[in-house]
Amino acid sequence: MQTGSFRDDWLFPFIIITVIYLISFGLTIYWLLPVQEMFAPEMTAFASLLFLPHGVRVLSAWLLGWKSIVLIAPVALFTHWLIFDAEGFSASGILGAMSGVICAATSFWLLAKAGLDFQISNSKPANWRDIMVAGCLASVINTLGIGWMLGLDTTTMTGYLLGDVSGLFACMFILMLTFKVLRTRYAQS
Repeated sequence: MQTGSFRDDWLFPFIIITVIYLISFGLTIYWLLPVQEMFAPEMTAFASLLFLPHGVRVLSAWLLGWKSIVLIAPVALFTHWLIFDAEGFSASGILGAMSGVICAATSFWLLAKAGLDFQISNSKPANWRDIMVAGCLASVINTLGIGWMLGLDTTTMTGYLLGDVSGLFACMFILMLTFKVLRTRYAQS
C-alpha cells in the first residue's frame, strides 16, 4: 500500500467514520430515544439526552483535525435528512446541521489558539480529560449554532448540550472499557 495515497488519507477514515457514526446514530435514534421517551417525552421530540454521534465527531476531530469536517459532513447530512426529511434542507436547517459538523474541529482549534493543544501527536500520549474538555466546548459551539440557526428555546438547547456531553462521555467510557479489556487480554497472552 502506498503511503500518502487517497485510500490511506481519505477513503479508509471516511469508511470507518461513516460506519461508526451510522451505528452510533442508529443506537441513539432507534434504541435510546424510545427509552428516553418513556421518561422525558417532552424532550424526545427535540433532542436526545444521550447523543452518541457527538463522541464520533469529537474523536474524529481529535485524530484528524480539520480533515474530520470533510469526512463527517456526508454522513451527518444524511442522518440530518433521515430525521428532518427534505424540510431539514432549508438554509437554516443546513447551517444548523453544519454546526454539528464543524463544532469539534473548531473546539480543538480554539483550544490550541488558547495554548491548550490537545490534538494527538507522537510526542504526547492520549488524555481522555483533554478530549472531554474539547468535546464539552464542541457541544457548546454546536448548541449555540443549532439554537441560533433554528431559533430553539432554552430548554431544547439545554437538551442538545446535555445530549452531546453525555454522548461523548458514553463513547469515551465504552472506548476505555474496550481498551482495558484488550490490554488485559493481550497481557495474559
